[in-house]
Order: sequence, then structure tokens, then C-alpha cells
Amino acid sequence: MTRADLIIYNIGQLVTFKEGPQPARALRDPRNAGIIENAGIAIRGERVIDVGSTSRILTEYEAEARINADGRLVTPGLVDSHTHLIFAGSREDEFEMKLQGYSYSEILARGGGIYRTVRATRQASVQELRRLLLERLLLMVRHGTTVVEVKTGYGLLPEYEVKMLNALEGLDSPGLPKIIPTLLAHVIPQEYKNRRQEYINLFIKEIIPRSLAAKVKPLYIDVFCDKGAFNIEETRRILEAGMGHGLRVRLHAEELAYIGCSDLAGEFQIDSIDHLEYLPAKNIELLVAKRTVANLLPTSMLSIFSEKKPPVNELREKGAIIAVSTDYNPNNMNPVLATTMDIATYLLGLTPLEALAAATINAAWSLRIDNVHGRIVPGAAADIVVWDVPSYKWIGYEWGHDKTLVVVARGAMVKNELGGTC
Repeated sequence: MTRADLIIYNIGQLVTFKEGPQPARALRDPRNAGIIENAGIAIRGERVIDVGSTSRILTEYEAEARINADGRLVTPGLVDSHTHLIFAGSREDEFEMKLQGYSYSEILARGGGIYRTVRATRQASVQELRRLLLERLLLMVRHGTTVVEVKTGYGLLPEYEVKMLNALEGLDSPGLPKIIPTLLAHVIPQEYKNRRQEYINLFIKEIIPRSLAAKVKPLYIDVFCDKGAFNIEETRRILEAGMGHGLRVRLHAEELAYIGCSDLAGEFQIDSIDHLEYLPAKNIELLVAKRTVANLLPTSMLSIFSEKKPPVNELREKGAIIAVSTDYNPNNMNPVLATTMDIATYLLGLTPLEALAAATINAAWSLRIDNVHGRIVPGAAADIVVWDVPSYKWIGYEWGHDKTLVVVARGAMVKNELGGTC
């Protein structure tokens, strides 16, 4: 028999997503999700080494650690592909202001919102930011999230943006979510309120190069292109500069208004465009042609009391690849991607299988890590979740509590409520 470190067996329903990113319309046929009934998984080190029927896995592999899933659902670890996880301070009083009728834009104009978080984040030490980040990562992974995209953007000036990246040092290890760092052009700092072009030049000439000399380097450049943030021409300049330094591209767009930001999908290879509440139908074909992911953020919509929704039906019918993410930030303190999936079924009309693909293989594709994350196949990262439900059809159906029983992150056992021989 072949040695493994961990075997998970008697899986009632294993969703593998072995065929890669899944346009929503493809999931009308559940067979495209690569579902295996009565399945088993063999793991060695940080990788899956085999997937198949329980009988074959138990016949061909031996391991001291074995977990009986007892007929439950098993999926890849969740991939949160849009978060603002590095920040200090809180804004709970602003939540109350929103309930009293103040808009997000009004709070921002008063020096609150992002600017308030900027002040707190600048004042925090690297060690304090790392402590806060670790707390959030541990909470996320215990709820099934095994990959997290993490943006800067609450420093705004060169030294503070570098400090945010340096706070990521030492947090890349099995048992924690894998981190994908992104450099974000968030808003114009208050110091440059009447000097927009001067700040754009600063971002291009100092912030981008200095970020690439940080202890943890960004893999992506991102811009908040929207009403009240950066316009389309400013965004174009920043993206071009980031690409010139070898960074891949993500984009915040059409959250608050349509100002043409998603048009940039026709000019650049953008891996993910996020929010999209005001996405015009004409631009969906641009996303489909470039295989750019439409990354939808339902709990972010709730946090700003938005009644506008992304055009989900049109995205689905035209064959777009849809992801969902938490958009964890001080205006939307939701660390649990599983809850976001549940809410996406109600708020966006995603089917349970669409929501699961959106938070696993499609989110991994948006980060271009789908070769090893977001799926369960031999050679993939051993990111595994055992859920306390029998099938994917329970996503959205039963919600409001933690359904994770077992979480494995890159081969490390993070959580195990099933016991076994571990």
C-alpha cells in the first residue's frame, strides 16, 4: 500500500471542480462540477495525491490519520478573492449613522469612512497590523477559507503602503490561508485633495516601485475606479504603470455609478472586475471575451444599503465567470465567505452550485492560482472542507451558523470536529 499522511473517506458528495473555472450557465449540468459520490481523498504533505471511490482509496493507501466523513459534503477550501484585511481601528458608530440616513458618500465627505481608517492604520505599528491580520486570518480559516486576497490602500502614501505590505511577512504557512497581496490605489489622500495629478504621479513613480521592494511584494495592481474615487483616465495610467512593473490587474468598478471603468476590460487583460452593480449589459461581452471574472460582493452591497444589483441573469446567460467575495473591510466586517455564499443565493439569485463555484474554482481563477487551489485533484493543494450537510444543495438552504466540521489548509489540520485517528 502507498503511504499517505491523511485519508478522508466515506464522503457522501465530493465536489472537485476538476475541469477549471465554470461559467454559471455550465453549472446547469451538475456533472460539470466533477462530483464524486462515496468518495475518498489521500493527502501527503501539502498536496492531494489521489481522489477516487472510498473503496479504492482505502485499498491503495494507508495513513495514521484517517477521518470518516460519514456521508457528508466535502469541497475545496474557499477562496476569498477580494478583501481589505489590513487595517487598524473600527467604524461602528458610522454603521449607526448609516441607519440614521447618512450615505456612504456623506460620511466620506465628513472625513470619515476610508479616511478615518487611513488615520488609524498610519498610526499603527507593523507589529500591531500583523497581530490584527493574524486574528482575522485565523477566524477565516476556521470557517473554511483557505486562500485570501489582501489589499493595501489604507496607507495611501508610500511609507504607509509599504508598511501594510511588510505586515504580511511571516504569515505564509500551512494552517493559515494562502495570501495573495494586491497594491490598491484606493482614494486621493486628503493631503492631495486639490493636487490629484500630483498624487497620480506619486503613486506611479514612488508607491508602485517602493511596494516592489517591500518584504512581501504585491502580485496585483488594483484601482478603485468609481464616482468619488479615480476616474477612467487616472485608472488607465495607474494600471499601465503597474503592468509595466510586471503586476497583474484587478479593478474595483461600477459600485456607485457607471463612469466607464468596466470599458477598460477591452483595453487590458484584467483578471477580475469587482462590485459591478452598475455594469452595463454592453460590457458583459468584454468580460466574457477576456475571461475576466465578474467578482460580486453581496455583503458589501448590504453594508452600503444599496438597492442596485449586478446584472446576474445577463452575466449567466452570456457565459461570464462569476466569483463572490466577502470584501472584508471596516465598513463591512464579514470574515465568513460561507455566509457570503449563503447570502448570494438570496440576494443575487445564484444557485447553490453557482455560489460554491464562485467561492472556490472561479475565485481561484480570478487570482490565476486555479492550477493548485479551488479544486480537489491530484497535485492540488490539500485545501479541504468537510461540511455538516449531505450535499451542495444545502448551501443557502440552511444557514446562519458555522457548518464546517473539518478544515485542512495546505495539508495542516486547522479544525477537526469528527475525530478519527488524527
